[in-house]
Amino acid sequence: MNNNLLKYFLIIVSSLLLHFLNAQNFQRIDSLEISMKLAEKSEDKIKILLELSNEFKNNDPDRALGFAKDAFSLSEESGNIEYKLGAMLDLAEIYCSLSDFKVAMEYANKSMDLASKLDKQGKLAQSLQLIGLVYSDLGDFDESSDFYFQSLKIYEQINDKAGTGKALSRIASVYFDQKNYDKALEYYFRALNIAKETNNLEGIAAGLNDIAAVYGNMKKYDKVVTYLEEAVRINEELGNLRAVAINYTNLGVINQRLYNYDEALTYYQKADTIFQQLNHIVLIANYQVVIAAYYNEINNLNLSIEYAKQAYTTGQEHGLKKVAYDAAGVLYSSYLLKKDSLNANKYLILQYQMKDSLEIEKGATQLSKLEIRYEFEKEKQLKKIKQQRKDFILIIIIISLILGLGIIILIFARQKIKAKNTELEKLHLEKELEFKNKELALKVMSLLKKNEMISEISKKLIDVKNEAVKDETKEAIRRIHTDLKKSTEDEIWEEFELRFQQVHRDFYDKLMNQFPDLSPNEQRLCAFLRLNMSSKEISELTGQSPNALETARYRLRKKLGISNSQANLITFLSTI
Repeated sequence: MNNNLLKYFLIIVSSLLLHFLNAQNFQRIDSLEISMKLAEKSEDKIKILLELSNEFKNNDPDRALGFAKDAFSLSEESGNIEYKLGAMLDLAEIYCSLSDFKVAMEYANKSMDLASKLDKQGKLAQSLQLIGLVYSDLGDFDESSDFYFQSLKIYEQINDKAGTGKALSRIASVYFDQKNYDKALEYYFRALNIAKETNNLEGIAAGLNDIAAVYGNMKKYDKVVTYLEEAVRINEELGNLRAVAINYTNLGVINQRLYNYDEALTYYQKADTIFQQLNHIVLIANYQVVIAAYYNEINNLNLSIEYAKQAYTTGQEHGLKKVAYDAAGVLYSSYLLKKDSLNANKYLILQYQMKDSLEIEKGATQLSKLEIRYEFEKEKQLKKIKQQRKDFILIIIIISLILGLGIIILIFARQKIKAKNTELEKLHLEKELEFKNKELALKVMSLLKKNEMISEISKKLIDVKNEAVKDETKEAIRRIHTDLKKSTEDEIWEEFELRFQQVHRDFYDKLMNQFPDLSPNEQRLCAFLRLNMSSKEISELTGQSPNALETARYRLRKKLGISNSQANLITFLSTI
């Protein structure tokens, strides 16, 4: 009796504690709703809406969805991209919890694209994780694990401990669904250690609950109890009533399996207290099935039937077919034990009828999941093809640019080589011209010497003529002197002009085109000046006196139109 009183006392204390936590929760929600009404800036309103959405995620997803939708609409109106990203992530998560996978995937993909555009690595990892969650719920474990590992890699790169813990936990859940319990435990423990390291109470509670679930499937019930009790303590501290109630229910089931019926009942009653406070129809109905099965096992058939009938009625009224099916099974078993074959057969028939309906529904659900997976795969392939096209076009553009750049470089190189060759050719021509000018100068000097020598011979012939007695001799010497002088002069000018034309082949043509009135002597004077010869050298070569030469230069300047006395005649002729 005292033992029973203690149990009831514990239930009352637990109930009071949960009432206090619940009151704190409601107080926070009321505070947020008041702040929402008082907020003037759209950014403040969006922030509060997202906080409200987060508050209701676990206990009331429909209400959480409403707040997330409002936050999304307001962020679009205000043009706040970062808050829009946060709202999309919330919407994806909530739609996934409501099993609306198509819409969940739509928001997850949009958030992934926006996070990439904004270079928000943490949000990108969160998006990838949500896409993985959708694939996991659809039973596509290969795809889900691929996205989870992508998410994990980003979280590790940016050293986000909380995100890393979540990613590890998601990967563990894939192994758990595949019944690879050792691997599941490995990743769950890694996630739990990170949650402890960062003092993330919510993460610790979730990790403890996940590890308990694995040990439960491994039938290591003593470990399950230890981890669940710790999870309860943390969830109570956090005020997560739904999690606390589920923890209590699980503790009740484990104790029932261990035949600790009194302990099991205590946990069931604690869970019931919370379910009633939450007024969550589905959770209450499921609890009624569990407690009905419990009373059936301890042979309290009247209570078993009472709870099972409540669950069956709730299931029928609210379309909870699985609940109604399970409740009918408990009713069949309890009536059979009571030897009430009429009612036992009644619920057995009802159970068979519901089983067919559930099988059809299960098949339809599975078909729907397969259809969604097919659509996702199709969309993925289309995206892949689109990306391949983009990549191909990009490659073509890059190759074209490289080829274009190569051609430009080749053209530039050729132009450079051509310019260099032109420069070399110019230098070569200049050197060649310089050499020919020197050669011509030497030839001119040679002619000067030759002319000087002939002049000396002519003088000597004159002397001989003057000393001669006979007139015939004098006449003969005079003729020789005249012929020699004439022959030498013609030869000199012919050779000079030939050599000059070789070096400055277009000079005479250009000169005569511009100044056609120039006499042959003036042309020769221009040639001498073009060779930069001094007046003395020209005088020696032509036999003209310096005064006569200066007069000739003056006349030449007039014919060439050089009126400015400062202008250099040699410089002018060098330009022709």
